[in-house]
Amino acid sequence: MKRTTATLSKGFMLVPAAGALAAALFVGAPAAAQWEPPPPEFVATTEPAYYEGHAAYWYNNHWYWRDEHGGWNHYDQEPRKLAEHRAHFPPARRSWQGRR
Repeated sequence: MKRTTATLSKGFMLVPAAGALAAALFVGAPAAAQWEPPPPEFVATTEPAYYEGHAAYWYNNHWYWRDEHGGWNHYDQEPRKLAEHRAHFPPARRSWQGRR
């Protein structure tokens, strides 16, 4: 019985230690690993570029697109066609301020 209790208590001490280690590693991750998709107001006011059958948005130096389930993805390397599109057609933003 004492052996089981000792084993369980060691296990309970390892779980928080592993969680603290994981949290420390995540906080120290490079910025590229912590990307955030464009907010809804950006998507609503920006003209997308169409690539591989879906709308792509240039945001925070990355191209973002939605998959078939609605989740956001981004390209790690900028595709050549999107780079050419961005060079010729800078992202256009629409605004409805001041319109009546």
